[in-house]
Amino acid sequence: MKILNNKKSSFIKFLPVILLFFVFTGAKPGGGDDDIYTEINKNMDVFGRVYKEIALNYVDEIDPAKFMQAGINGMLGTLDPYTNFLDQSRADEIDLITTGKYGGIGITVGMRDSIIVVTDVLEGYSAEKEGVRIGDKILEVDGIGVTGKNTGDLRALVKGAPGTKVDIKVDRNGEYITFSLTREEINLKNVTYKGVLDDGIGYIKLERFNRYAISEVTDALTEFKNKGEVKGIILDLRGNPGGLLEAAVGILDKFVDKGNLLLMTRGRKSSSEKKYFAEETPIIGKNIPLVVLVNGNTASASEIVSGAIQDLDRGLILGTKTFGKGLVQVFAPLSYGNQLKITTQKYFTPSGRWIQKINYFKENKYGVFKQNPETNKIEFKTLDGRTVYAEGGITPDTIVNVTEDNELLTGLLNQDMYFKFAEKYVNEHPDGIGFAVTDGIINEFYSFLNQEQFSYSSKAETEISRLKETLADKNYSDIAKKYADDLDLELKSERLKDFEVSKPVIRTELTKEIMRRYNRPESEITEAGLNDDVQLQAALSIIKDPVLYNRFLK
Repeated sequence: MKILNNKKSSFIKFLPVILLFFVFTGAKPGGGDDDIYTEINKNMDVFGRVYKEIALNYVDEIDPAKFMQAGINGMLGTLDPYTNFLDQSRADEIDLITTGKYGGIGITVGMRDSIIVVTDVLEGYSAEKEGVRIGDKILEVDGIGVTGKNTGDLRALVKGAPGTKVDIKVDRNGEYITFSLTREEINLKNVTYKGVLDDGIGYIKLERFNRYAISEVTDALTEFKNKGEVKGIILDLRGNPGGLLEAAVGILDKFVDKGNLLLMTRGRKSSSEKKYFAEETPIIGKNIPLVVLVNGNTASASEIVSGAIQDLDRGLILGTKTFGKGLVQVFAPLSYGNQLKITTQKYFTPSGRWIQKINYFKENKYGVFKQNPETNKIEFKTLDGRTVYAEGGITPDTIVNVTEDNELLTGLLNQDMYFKFAEKYVNEHPDGIGFAVTDGIINEFYSFLNQEQFSYSSKAETEISRLKETLADKNYSDIAKKYADDLDLELKSERLKDFEVSKPVIRTELTKEIMRRYNRPESEITEAGLNDDVQLQAALSIIKDPVLYNRFLK
């Protein structure tokens, strides 16, 4: 990885990552900045006096710490959505983002009917070893009741230094069990699945970009080559929220020819521009087809990778449009263990695209931005002359839609139907030998929904309901009301079609939820859903057809 710096700062040093650490020395930069420092000092004095006056003399007693935090959050709310204040209780988030590690017991939790419930148990850690199960309702942590608290409160109690003990009391189907657990260093993997799918085509599911992502991807690619001829690679970045810029650049090095520009970053001043180039000989050269899978939750460092692959015509981007985050943040340590996550740079793909979607400049609350640095340029050219666009995210070379979240799927998730059915199913079928979600299990699930009196309203049904209310309020004729009632009944009869259309998603969700309760490895859970993955199957078809693959690139 080669970095071109137009100008090196003499007072700040940091790693080139999407979320960086840096330290203010308090020194003034030289040359023409005296006016802004005078303005800052004047306004700090005004702010301090207002804060002190309110804290001491307001008619009702207030909490000074919370009042200050509200003021900070209000001030930051005038900026972009990624500049945030992190108090000392959230300090472990920085380690989690940068290293993928934290001190914990190896569980994931969620809210189910206002109760904190174990939703996943990580393989190999204390919770799994001692017998904690998915579905256990957490009642106490070290004797402190957590009923009525949220998941953030629980995490604060459970997380801690590796090697320390923590007791949790759970309710398992009416039986109260206390587990004595040892906190360990939890290491979240970046590559959650790797495997050769078909005829020498390797598949990598990359979930995040922490400092170990480069080595994990390198290991996967090396493993594919050791197994035989590599005829293609599918890199799955769907749902990947990003992470370290450094990791994104390092992963691009494994696919892109040496010397190619990978991205540019620019801060407030033109002298802050940096260019990142590929410096290594790639493990997987340009002669091997590459397809990158993306969706609306592919963001940040994931967009750096997919944007560079597209701009350099190194491979195809397949799926749906990405999230659209074109900003770089750093962590600035504050006093008393607090941190400020602040946006300091924008990044641009090799063709010059800035793919930021949320346009905070246009809103410009209270006029805090002195100038609007947006560019009106939308159309750009790839290395080989293809036209690409800066439209808030990366638009795939080939758009392959999947079953979108409809009202049925949203209702199933929000009302925890997959979770509840899995609990029932595993209790009735405890061995799990040879388990697969068959059509019979899908039908069982449908019956279960009826037993649970699961209900949802489609958008059309909601509109009809409003229409019926209007007809009643305005005292319209009975004929008009009957038409509305008939249409309402017809829409309800169409619900079975919603279920049929959504079956691939339902099958995948049930597979994941049930197989986790059987303590199946994550790789096995992933493999079970590959055949129903429409976008993955489309990627396989394109890689197997060289003529089609090359046609997309031209």
